[in-house]
Amino acid sequence: MNPQALQTGAPRRLLARLLEAPQLAQIVRRLEPKLLHALVRHCGLEDCGEILALATTEQLTRVFDDDLWASGRAGDEEAFDADRFALWLEVLAELGPEVAARKLAAMDFDFVTAAISRLVLVLDEELAIVQDAAAELGSEWEAFDTDALLEGALGRSPTHELGGYTVVARGAQSWDALLGVLASLEQDHPQLFARLMRRCARLSTEYIVDNGGLYDVLTSDQQLVADIAAAREDRREAEGYVTALQANAFLKLARSPDDGGSPSADPVTAGYLRDLAARSMTRRQPPVSPDSARRTDPLENEVRGFLSGLEDAADPRRSLPLLPAGADERLTHVRRHLLGLQEHDPAAYTRCTEELAYLANILVSGCSFQSRRFRPVEAADAALAVCNLGLENGADGRSLVGCFRRGWRILYDEVALFTASELAEVLSSVRCPDTVVERHARETARDLVRHAHAGEPWRCRDEIDVVAMLDLPAWAVLVNLLDECPVVPRDFDRPGGRPRLRVSTETDFISERRQVASARAFVASLPAALAGHELRPG
Repeated sequence: MNPQALQTGAPRRLLARLLEAPQLAQIVRRLEPKLLHALVRHCGLEDCGEILALATTEQLTRVFDDDLWASGRAGDEEAFDADRFALWLEVLAELGPEVAARKLAAMDFDFVTAAISRLVLVLDEELAIVQDAAAELGSEWEAFDTDALLEGALGRSPTHELGGYTVVARGAQSWDALLGVLASLEQDHPQLFARLMRRCARLSTEYIVDNGGLYDVLTSDQQLVADIAAAREDRREAEGYVTALQANAFLKLARSPDDGGSPSADPVTAGYLRDLAARSMTRRQPPVSPDSARRTDPLENEVRGFLSGLEDAADPRRSLPLLPAGADERLTHVRRHLLGLQEHDPAAYTRCTEELAYLANILVSGCSFQSRRFRPVEAADAALAVCNLGLENGADGRSLVGCFRRGWRILYDEVALFTASELAEVLSSVRCPDTVVERHARETARDLVRHAHAGEPWRCRDEIDVVAMLDLPAWAVLVNLLDECPVVPRDFDRPGGRPRLRVSTETDFISERRQVASARAFVASLPAALAGHELRPG
């Protein structure tokens, strides 16, 4: 894509032109959900309301799969974001509450129930449901104070009587919009409204009673969210995604003692590879519809091309541009291997591109990098580097997954774990005139040992600030070696390429044995680097 197209403001200019198009509805409904979500991401949800109101139920379902789920850090399971859903309702309700109500009425009932129940508590007019729930508790709860429990549940939250039910806000965000949408559901979709309120009332009862201290089990509310999460995962897996749980399992297995690197040795990869052929066939033989045959609108083609470029840049599951002519010389092994496959075995080359996309997705979903999530482009670069390291160290090139596992094990054993162990020994021996610093060093050493024994030395990455007090350049290197995916300063392995008086912010993913050796040599030199501080005898 022309770099000019990615200039700041370009998506909004395209959005303005799109909104003026006479065939707007047809263009929107022919957009793939990923492209529609790219438009939302780059133009903002609030500015895309008119377009989203024209989207089909299938499109919105897929967009919600990407937009309404988030996790606090890489590797954690994603949770439903109720505040984001409330914003979606508010944006759609600005076009008319009936518009948002119509969209909800067409969506999966379990999803709608789970989403609405995250925003409101629903109680029947006589509060009989909660009273009955208290009565069923038996003698253990004879003194159960229903009124006090209800007062605690209601608190000072906004409430509204609607269709014989008391609706209580669980948060103040988008309250007016939500009430408008529920009122439209009651008027235009009465059967759905009654069914939704009954089910939300049961879920609200469990929520209120549970928060009164009655039990600590998987309630229906939690189970409902688990069910819609499972349905979402099924849809996403069909598109090539890997869940955080699967990614964690893969990376943990790759750090285990070497089993030969067979791609079939872990269930995550085995399941993914079973679907590769089907996904490839689907891409090679796309269904031809009358709409696609008539797709000649220049603006539609421009929108599709522009959004596809944005999506390709942000999605590690897309076909990755493999090693152009000016590729990094540190990727020599994997570059030579892939170019050979491209020339002599196109089918194997295609399989390798799929595997690289899979590995990049693994890193995005399950690996932390510099105490944050991998960006997709970084994940693609890291996957290539780790595969190159594996190839250099004897991995079977027939599977890049196997190459990655070999390289990943080396990074874990010989870089991250080695760094944590050696640094712990050095810090436990530091003696400083400042007793606070000395005590901090000993505590950090204990934490390093504990996390290393747990198999997660990178959990200490943000806790080694005591090293910065002793030697800032050393800390700048160690904080990158002590990571789930270690990196080294640019030109770290070049003779004379490790200046001690300045800190470089540019780093390279470790792709060669010589970088591993340089990293280990650096860690081994830590006692000398800290020579200005007295060390206790080992």
